[in-house]
Amino acid sequence: MSAILLDAGIVHYEVFGRGKPILLLHGWLGSWRYWMPTMESLSDMFRTYALDFWGFGDTDQPGDRYSIDDYVRQLGDFLDGLGISSISLVGHALGGVVALRAALDFPQRVDKLVLVDTPIHGDSLAASVKLARNPFSRLVVGSRTMVGLWMRSLKKSSADWAQMYDEIVEDTTRLDENAVQESVENMLTLDMRPDLQKLYTHTLVIHGEKDEFVNPDQTQLFNGETVATAQVVILQGCRHFPFLDEPSKFNRLLKDFLGSEIGTEVAVKEEWKRRYKETEFL
Repeated sequence: MSAILLDAGIVHYEVFGRGKPILLLHGWLGSWRYWMPTMESLSDMFRTYALDFWGFGDTDQPGDRYSIDDYVRQLGDFLDGLGISSISLVGHALGGVVALRAALDFPQRVDKLVLVDTPIHGDSLAASVKLARNPFSRLVVGSRTMVGLWMRSLKKSSADWAQMYDEIVEDTTRLDENAVQESVENMLTLDMRPDLQKLYTHTLVIHGEKDEFVNPDQTQLFNGETVATAQVVILQGCRHFPFLDEPSKFNRLLKDFLGSEIGTEVAVKEEWKRRYKETEFL
């Protein structure tokens, strides 16, 4: 377990591997922990970091640092504190919003950008997310019921996954409910569509075909005319957590992108598809 002291308190993070640095950013009701399989997969080629945002996981709960702007500032301070001048960012949902804002606000520090099931505007969020605006939701935030709603799509049934699930649930019991409320409010009023034309970072947009929380149709915003440096990959059969739903497929795609040059397209290769179909019958 690693930690760094920033102006608002202690930020918990984990780091695996050696090589070029990559930072993975979690989403709403998440923590660094659900990135562990991805970090392990990338650690043979990259130095992978994952942190907990203010109010989540083992990071401090300052009580007034829970807006998207606050999380972008936390990200910049984190990099400064570790002496990292530039890094590639991989963000999921809320973490993707923070990563995208960072790439727009300080592009010289973001080498590559990966957005995973990331909302670009509030209208793309499903009704189940909008329920978090209701104060009554405070009674269920952090409970197995709420976490189960967000993670029920996952197919894992192994002992390792069961343990990881329990640890993720435990992390949610420690989160600050105000962090959930404010971050969701921020996402519901979000509209980053006008800013996309200013994005020049080499970007990969990954979205689960069956995501029930963020509408996959919004990926059309990243067409060649709007964002010439972006590519979209829709992962068939995946929902809101493609890196947990189909980790091998996701991690291979991520590695290919992180090792590619701008202008080079990556894709779910035929051999991945065949291997995936074969395992369905085992």
